[in-house]
Amino acid sequence: MGASLGEGERRKTAGSALARQQILRPGEASGRVIVLRQGWALRSAITSDGRRQVLSILLPGDIAGGEFLMRDKVRVPVQSLTPVEYCSFDVTYLKEIAGENPAFIWTFVDLCLSSKEASEARLIDLGRRNAEQRLARLILDLHRRLREKGLSNGATIPFPLRQQTVADALGLTQVHVSRVIRSLRQSRILQIRSGQLTILDMDALMATAEFYET
Repeated sequence: MGASLGEGERRKTAGSALARQQILRPGEASGRVIVLRQGWALRSAITSDGRRQVLSILLPGDIAGGEFLMRDKVRVPVQSLTPVEYCSFDVTYLKEIAGENPAFIWTFVDLCLSSKEASEARLIDLGRRNAEQRLARLILDLHRRLREKGLSNGATIPFPLRQQTVADALGLTQVHVSRVIRSLRQSRILQIRSGQLTILDMDALMATAEFYET
């Protein structure tokens, strides 16, 4: 296993991108899986009339380009939201590792299932929840993910999302997102300041989201 890791280091390269740059382009066949080290990125789709739907928000530690393990080309583009640093891994070598180490395969399967569950939850949000619920659930999800990665400071998390990006993620207009954020601020449920979001009343935010931990 030590030899494999050493070879893996030789098959790994570092990269970076400025904010709002393409990391993976549609149709690209780079053959490399990317793991974010710092910064945020977006997976998104553009409709024929130019509108954007944000499919997922990638945080440090998240994977982009995992489809290369099964497909030859990028289907969903990845764009940096903030300046990012990442490591990229040669897909051919990852497939060799998967053949030698079944645990790697199950780790990848777990990642795929988690992604599928997140997509299903977002589909329910878009189809059956109102604007306040959608925004509250997005904030709670980001807080949970950042907390698990050790990137939160109690109830405060980095929040580099512009209102238009939030709108594109939630299927809303920017005006509607602005109205909901203003309402949550006035209700002293949250505050956003200098790229940081602080949840002031977790119980109220969870009630708004209709989200209950078990």
